[in-house]
Amino acid sequence: MELNDSTAAGPGLPAQVAYGFGQIAGQVFRDVPSLLLLFFMTSVLGVSPALAGTAIFVPKLVGGIVFDVSAGLVSDRYQHRFARRHWLLIGALAAPAAMIALFHVPRGTESEMAGYVATAFALYMAVFACLSVPYLAIAGDLQLNPHQRTVLMAWRLAFTAIGVLIAGAVAPAYAAASGGGQPGYEAMAQMLAALCTVSLLIGWWGAGAAAKRVGLRPASQEVVTLRAALTALADRRFSVLALVNLLQLVAAGMAYAGLMYFISYNLGIADALNRVGPVVLIASVGIIIAQPLWVKVAARIGKRRAYVVAALIHAVAHLGWAASSIGGLPLLYGFALVLGIGNSGWAMLGFSMVSDIAGEGKAGLYSSVFIALDKIAFALGGALITGLILSAFGFDAVAAAQGGPQPASALTGILIAFALAPAACNVIAAATFAKWGRD
Repeated sequence: MELNDSTAAGPGLPAQVAYGFGQIAGQVFRDVPSLLLLFFMTSVLGVSPALAGTAIFVPKLVGGIVFDVSAGLVSDRYQHRFARRHWLLIGALAAPAAMIALFHVPRGTESEMAGYVATAFALYMAVFACLSVPYLAIAGDLQLNPHQRTVLMAWRLAFTAIGVLIAGAVAPAYAAASGGGQPGYEAMAQMLAALCTVSLLIGWWGAGAAAKRVGLRPASQEVVTLRAALTALADRRFSVLALVNLLQLVAAGMAYAGLMYFISYNLGIADALNRVGPVVLIASVGIIIAQPLWVKVAARIGKRRAYVVAALIHAVAHLGWAASSIGGLPLLYGFALVLGIGNSGWAMLGFSMVSDIAGEGKAGLYSSVFIALDKIAFALGGALITGLILSAFGFDAVAAAQGGPQPASALTGILIAFALAPAACNVIAAATFAKWGRD
């Protein structure tokens, strides 16, 4: 298909920036529960870690499979009647209610509060699917050449970084500045609700402006089915890469969920909400500065070997975080940079190798399976496994909610969940890919 004059000119800078701005809402919706929800349930509401982890994991598992697939299929089927960008308007209306409901938890018994959060989080994941899946699909709908699509994705990635910093630094600090405790988290949710609405409205406008300027491609007829997904997993190259990536995402989820616990209890710092921001900021800097370096490393030694190196660097960073229980915050901050550098490598190379394995004909299929495994693994590590480990080692949620100390066994559990188990996962991933992975 030849590009018309409008397409050759591209969607224009205002449309590109506005479309990218919509990613802030998606990133905030992804990261805020991963970082704060388990800690909020145990250390503010007093729900046991195992019960809290289960209440978070089940809706996230269902949301990562049922809601995402449904949102994709429905937006595909009805895109001629209901433009895909209009899903962002639905998100703009529903996102505030979902965000506010998640942290405005009525007081009750432990089971009642866990049941409320599970229900609210199921609604949250449904809204997340409605705004995130169509938003990503819009970029594929636009009639762009490869360079223009790369530029559009670069703007999305730039606002991804902004979203990470808002979720990981601004949101916790806002909760602390609003008094901490449940009132602080409720105020934070209200602020984020307003921000997400603005982000989605601007993204909706940007998508419309881009579509008017360059037009839309004919709708694809490709449908992802369970049988097709199993076919992808039967590909040995893909299955090994997916397994390794799943291990590392479980590790990443555990570390992300364990960060607040480690700062609060192992380091004994009362204002963890203010201290988590610098960790996220430093790790983000490591991710950004390392991207061009990993491109050069992969070109020199191959993607498989570069992936193994990145996984081992990530493992070293987690071991450094374990040592920071003695060395304190400076060591935690220093190894956050190392962690960002390692994460930058395996995350970027993983998606690159998925594209290499799939080729053009099955790129959508392989990518959708890879992303689904991403959500499942992150939820598994960041909610269920972390919650079970903390409960097994005697974390006292009632004492935490009352501001009391934790037993020594609980500190050991936090150290395992936050640093030692993630380090082991990355070492196993590196060894597995070194032996069975293929370039």
